[in-house]
Amino acid sequence: MSEAPKKPSPIPGRGDINVFDSLDEREACKHFLGKNLDEAEGLLRENFLYYQEDLMWMGPRAFTYYVHAAINYIHSDSASANGDAVNCLAGLFEFWFEHYRQELLLVAEPLAEVCRYILDHWIKFGVDARIYGDLRARFVVLAKAFEHLCHDA
Repeated sequence: MSEAPKKPSPIPGRGDINVFDSLDEREACKHFLGKNLDEAEGLLRENFLYYQEDLMWMGPRAFTYYVHAAINYIHSDSASANGDAVNCLAGLFEFWFEHYRQELLLVAEPLAEVCRYILDHWIKFGVDARIYGDLRARFVVLAKAFEHLCHDA
């Protein structure tokens, strides 16, 4: 018997994005509130460095929804030669893993997959080690951490 298709998650509401009413969360609401994944990906395509910061500060439910827009962006041709995006993503993932590990159980598998994708397509992103240091090693650690999280779930 085949599995039933997964229902898409509802678009996060204001309380999902703005949990503690911080300035950063209010800013994330201005940008992401009411946006579906395609619209959120459009923001990231427009200016990944600017909008990715919102992903760091929004609430966990919103993050586990909107991180898929970042993953879709990384898989797209728009991310080609965007070493800055890959660098920001490493920091974003490290932050969430350090502070909200349990909340990542729902998205550990796609996070591990995108880390592996980045490693497998490293040349695509044009990451300059003179600027970012050993960013590749950070993604190896992240991929393993998310894989372990998948097995712990």
